[in-house]
Amino acid sequence: MRENVARASTAAESAATDRCVEPDWMKILRDPACAAPWVILEGRPAVEAALAGWWEVSGVVIEQDHPWEVPAWSGLEVRRMSRIELAAMGCAERHRGVIGLARMPAETGEVAGFLKSLPDDALLLVLPRPGDPRLAGVMAARAMELGAAGVLFGAEGISPFHPELVNASGGAVFRLPVRRADGGQLLRSLKAAGVDLSGWEAAAAPIAAPPAAGRRALVVGDGEAGLGPFWQALCDRHGGGGLEEIFRSMAS
Repeated sequence: MRENVARASTAAESAATDRCVEPDWMKILRDPACAAPWVILEGRPAVEAALAGWWEVSGVVIEQDHPWEVPAWSGLEVRRMSRIELAAMGCAERHRGVIGLARMPAETGEVAGFLKSLPDDALLLVLPRPGDPRLAGVMAARAMELGAAGVLFGAEGISPFHPELVNASGGAVFRLPVRRADGGQLLRSLKAAGVDLSGWEAAAAPIAAPPAAGRRALVVGDGEAGLGPFWQALCDRHGGGGLEEIFRSMAS
């Protein structure tokens, strides 16, 4: 009996000690104000996608009874926690017992040089003011499927690493080159790199013959706000129609 009490006491002391010497990445992960350059990875698929995209993943927290073991080659620091502790760190429906912390690549904000380095037949997806994380994630997944050279996000919208967006993309935002900047910088960089811009809005008439060759981009307006006058004026053409069908036609 005394031995059992002693063991329990030792275990409790060990757990308390672990919490006292918590690594810096855990402190960042617990911070409700966690922001760039840090990205919270909710769910095993998000962690695996970040690793596959060679992101710098600082560590992973896994529920105590979760069966997943991180790959040995990853060298990741892993902490096991109870379900109750994990519940305070994110949405259980999304993370399902696995939460990681990654650092956004430094080149995420570098747009002009990235665009000028692309091949002459590069296809891009541009989301100037993304507001719907599911739509943005689905389109990012299509971009990867169609062999797009990258996805550009406007800083005026949600983050490309919003948890719902990451889930909807199937991790594509970690595998594709992603760049984020304000709308003016995006547009100046696209024009300077000679990228043809086809703007899409949900309520508009079908886009007339978007190009299927050369440096080209599909610029997707968000919801009822559409593209806005700024992008409408400077796109080479704009309209509506089946969004995914148009994107596919530009990739063919």
